[in-house]
Amino acid sequence: MENPYVEMRYTLADGKRVCLKVSIEVKNLIEHTDRRNRSQQRQERRRHMEYVDGLTDTTTTLPQEDFADLVIKMDSYKQLYAAIATLSEIQWCRIYLHYFKDYTYRQIAELENVHFKTVARSIERALTKMRTLMPM
Repeated sequence: MENPYVEMRYTLADGKRVCLKVSIEVKNLIEHTDRRNRSQQRQERRRHMEYVDGLTDTTTTLPQEDFADLVIKMDSYKQLYAAIATLSEIQWCRIYLHYFKDYTYRQIAELENVHFKTVARSIERALTKMRTLMPM
């Protein structure tokens, strides 16, 4: 049986070296991020040279995340998805409509033919449940 993990050696931004076992998908994502970072660095050097030469005005861009930031973000998403998976379908739908589709409690209540306070309590319970499952 094929091993789904590969060993990857990586140097962090502070110079420390780490060795991790990651899935093929994560390895590909890391390599893609590294290529994107190198490309952005080249573009920033070009913009800087153009600015220095007085040819164009330059805009600043935010620096790309390093590998450690990417791993932390992936872990946070994993915890978020696990917390969302514990919600009932009704709670999930209400959270989605309120936070991602910008519906008000009253609009959601009208869609579901319930009182808006029912929607408010349901969303608050869902958030409380998710907070207990996601250490900050």
